[in-house]
Amino acid sequence: MRPFGKIIDCKLNDHIVNKSECQLNNTLLEYGVVCLRGKQFTPKLFSQLAHKLGTPKVQLIREHRNESFPEISVISNQHRDTLGDGQKIVLGSFWHTDDSYLDNPSAITLLCANIIPGNGLGDTIFADMSSAWKSLDPVVKDKISKIDAVHKYLSRRNASKVPKLSEQENSETSDVIHPIVRTHPETGHKAIYLNPNRIDHLIGMDYEQGDKLLDYLIDFSTQDKFLYRHRWKSGDILIWDNRCTMHRVENNFGNLPREMTRILIEGNKPVR
Repeated sequence: MRPFGKIIDCKLNDHIVNKSECQLNNTLLEYGVVCLRGKQFTPKLFSQLAHKLGTPKVQLIREHRNESFPEISVISNQHRDTLGDGQKIVLGSFWHTDDSYLDNPSAITLLCANIIPGNGLGDTIFADMSSAWKSLDPVVKDKISKIDAVHKYLSRRNASKVPKLSEQENSETSDVIHPIVRTHPETGHKAIYLNPNRIDHLIGMDYEQGDKLLDYLIDFSTQDKFLYRHRWKSGDILIWDNRCTMHRVENNFGNLPREMTRILIEGNKPVR
């Protein structure tokens, strides 16, 4: 299996942040998940860093946008479902990959730790879906290689509470279809492409059959040998490749505040 997850000390490798777009992207392609540690990022610098990796997307949910930088959204466990039941929302507690409910999901996510609840609380855990694909039984590979899934913002299998969308936001999130095995557009490597929180069903299979296959693939892909756990420090910038990873936050921090800012980089429609 490839090395998965890398922490870079910016004090020793500041050129990665300031100069070399190619080096940062190549490091991300090699490790899947990269943390930049030891440099303070203002919203402006955060946006400039994101532009080194591609074109930042304007965030879908208007309420969470940074007023000055609409490509930056605030992710906080203090948010409430203001258009729904008013309850607090902890986003990302279950396995997922960002933006799969859109026709062109985000290629890369950048997440900056503004407020962390404490050491060992609120870790983010990643699954290497490329290594999981390589380790699958050939019979299973053949079975899933031509299967498509319907993704939607609020799916039948949704486990995480998600904010209710406005009418405008809802109009921007029609159901989409993606293969459950995708080819990375830069490396050419295949990866299992799942979003347990957004996949509604598999095309050509009844719900019972499809759910059984999805549950098997999720369990297989999230074995310890495929995982990287990131223990946050304040100010960390975590960057990951949505085209070959899944992730979740460990929701073990109760009401302790946890606040991140996020930028999503535009991607292409997944292809086999």
